[in-house]
Amino acid sequence: MSYAYLRSRPRAIDSTHADNLLELRADLRTPAGAVMAAPLAIAMLDAATINLESMKVLAVTQVGVDIIDCAIDVREVLLTSQVTTVARSQTFTEARMYDADDPGRAIGFGTANWSVIGPAPRRFCLPEPAPVQGARSGWPPLWQAYAGRRRPDGLLEIPCLELEVGAERLHHAPMLVVSEAIALEYGVRTLGTDSLMVDHLTMTFVAPGRIGPFVATPVFCAVEADTVGCRVELRDEGRGNRLVAATFVRMQAY
Repeated sequence: MSYAYLRSRPRAIDSTHADNLLELRADLRTPAGAVMAAPLAIAMLDAATINLESMKVLAVTQVGVDIIDCAIDVREVLLTSQVTTVARSQTFTEARMYDADDPGRAIGFGTANWSVIGPAPRRFCLPEPAPVQGARSGWPPLWQAYAGRRRPDGLLEIPCLELEVGAERLHHAPMLVVSEAIALEYGVRTLGTDSLMVDHLTMTFVAPGRIGPFVATPVFCAVEADTVGCRVELRDEGRGNRLVAATFVRMQAY
């Protein structure tokens, strides 16, 4: 579900290159129409996985996205992914993001670091891209689609580890979505407007999410003129409130 819900369409080019197409639906944008960083990050990781799954068993440890063009009038984003380095314990990937209808127009750039867990299973077969879901009207907020819910204290949480969001551990996609959503909500309250664009997101994964609820909490915020930065911690309450991931999101009034 983590990849299929975005209707992501990755395609392997060779053993170290892949591309992906992401249609920018309304639920992948801020109220101002600017593309959110989490969907771009998920689509980037989806493309990288097409190459990486045949090499080793890996877990992403850090992902970063910088948005140059907020893509207000962009219909679809083309992501070109590359495996940049394969080492004994770490692998590194990156992706360039363009307007699919105007490949000369850059949207942003992203990187991901992966920790090597073990060798790829024997008889490994390159996975087929996730099936594209049919068109829908009235898409819910992205954090709701990724199993998020509102707590009485106003924070967002993923209640438990379910198959839709992870098997043995919480998948990175819902973590990215819920963390960016709570940061955007803080930005709206702080700047007094929902006309925001995200220009930077970095998430560091520090421990597997095993039990839940997984609670996203803003722990540090800074404001300068029409720019706000917010650090969000995602913690696993079911494992002694253990830190699972830390995210920094920078937003601007648009």
